[in-house]
Amino acid sequence: MDFSLFVLLWITSALNVEGGVGFLQVFDTLPQDREVNPGELIVIPCKVRNRKGECAWLKDGVVVGKIPGKYTFNREPDDGDCGITITNTQLEDDDGLWQCQVTQASLQELTLTSPEVKLTVREAPYPPIIEDTTIQIGQGDPFTARANEPKRLHCIARKGNPSATLKWFLNDVEITTYVNQTNIRDLEKRKTWQAVSALDMTFTKEDNHKMLKCVAIHDAYDTKAKDITVQLEILYPPEISLEGKPKEEIIEGMSLILRCRADANPKANIIWRKSGHSGIYDIKDHIEFNPIRRTDSGVYSCSAKNDIGQSQEMEITVDVKYKPKINHVYPSPRTTVSLYQSTRLVCEAEGNPAPKYSWLQRIGGDPVIWQERTNNATFYINNVTYSYQGIYLCQASNTINGIFNTLKSEEIFLDVIGPPQILVDSFPVTSHLVVDKDENAVIVVLFCSDPEPRQTFWEWETFRMDTNSNTGRHAAEDIQRIPNQDDCYEAKLTIHSVEGGDSKTYTLVVENEKGRETFSVALEVREPFLLTMMIGGAIIIVLVLICLIALLICLFKREKCCFSHSSGFKPAPESLLQVIGRQA
Repeated sequence: MDFSLFVLLWITSALNVEGGVGFLQVFDTLPQDREVNPGELIVIPCKVRNRKGECAWLKDGVVVGKIPGKYTFNREPDDGDCGITITNTQLEDDDGLWQCQVTQASLQELTLTSPEVKLTVREAPYPPIIEDTTIQIGQGDPFTARANEPKRLHCIARKGNPSATLKWFLNDVEITTYVNQTNIRDLEKRKTWQAVSALDMTFTKEDNHKMLKCVAIHDAYDTKAKDITVQLEILYPPEISLEGKPKEEIIEGMSLILRCRADANPKANIIWRKSGHSGIYDIKDHIEFNPIRRTDSGVYSCSAKNDIGQSQEMEITVDVKYKPKINHVYPSPRTTVSLYQSTRLVCEAEGNPAPKYSWLQRIGGDPVIWQERTNNATFYINNVTYSYQGIYLCQASNTINGIFNTLKSEEIFLDVIGPPQILVDSFPVTSHLVVDKDENAVIVVLFCSDPEPRQTFWEWETFRMDTNSNTGRHAAEDIQRIPNQDDCYEAKLTIHSVEGGDSKTYTLVVENEKGRETFSVALEVREPFLLTMMIGGAIIIVLVLICLIALLICLFKREKCCFSHSSGFKPAPESLLQVIGRQA
């Protein structure tokens, strides 16, 4: 019970006791605020103890009479029940402040008056609407806003009694904590209210296409609540991502699609650019290479633009790998170089990764062996010798996705011309030969000559011997070509059953029209092993005998000295040979 009502009842009771004129009228039951739907019946209670006066009702300060079928109450109820029954309640007629009164029964007491109570006749408000400033947004219509910009929306429920309770939802998640509701009198319809809820919100791009809903809650609604829903259309500048670059290396001939995805609202226009390419490369969301070629290598960038803004550029590097291709080798297919001059072999190739080079020279015939001369694109020969003569090729190689790729050029023949040259570096030619006595000595010298040699001979001391001739124990074979070695020859001198006097220097002389070359071999004749051992043994025996004789002489002298100091004893004289014989 309200404290003021309690005080009023207490005062009334006190007057009842202290007035001195019987019991005073007091309220047993005071009227209370009531709320009712239109057309319904409602009873506002009011019960008085010791009632003596007449019951009366006031609405908004005006006395209400008994109207059949509308207002019913007893003016002089025996039980003190002054409650009023209102039938077919209506907003215009019945909504207001009601007061129960009982007239005074004597001059000693005042009119009994209750506090005013509120009878609310509900009026269903109009369905809620959402306004952007003063622009109304219809049910299901889009609401457009820029991302990250503060925005205020209003939800309004008009002509309701009492005011509707308004709530906001974003994708069915309540966000009422962001709002402030105010209720004001509706100027268009008396006794109704206008509920206004202001939503202050900063939307992000993640809110795009979400559903924003305002719900009006009111007991006069058939369903207790009505709502309005709008779809958020959040505008934001593009954010891009690049797709399509394979994890493995890009190989020439394969297909490749690069895609530039733009997250934007409204839709953004895609712009592609390529390094080294003036202007715009393309204006669609993807670029396609089918097949991709080496000329497509480069740095590609994409950006996006819409009415809200422009994205940053993103770059992707397209590095097209391809196998080596030899564009040119020279000099080709044949080159002639003079002995001891300089030359070079050049190989030009392309590939990605950049190819590695090898210059190979063919060595041998069966099987063919290729010897690497250099791993540079250019093979420099600063001092040409006959060992460089032969067939060459350039090999270019690279590795793509773990696969080794190699390509060989056409063959180049390097022809060396000049005076004869002894082969001392590339073949085992010796300048000192040791042969046992009575064995055959074979002296071999290898040389090259282009043009061919016009004369070849051996000489030692004052003797000269042409090749392809023999004299006594000496045989000079005709020169023989070395297999698989163009313009190179073998000269051989054989001395049968060598003697100590054959130990001397033998010189090969080779001449052609370009010049002359010589090479000397020192022959050493060694005595047989058995004879050497016998001579050595004899020397050792002689040395041993000498040592023994010296020892015996020493012993003899010591013995003679000892006997000369002994009395009565004289050794019999013996010759030195007898002593030696006895010791032996």
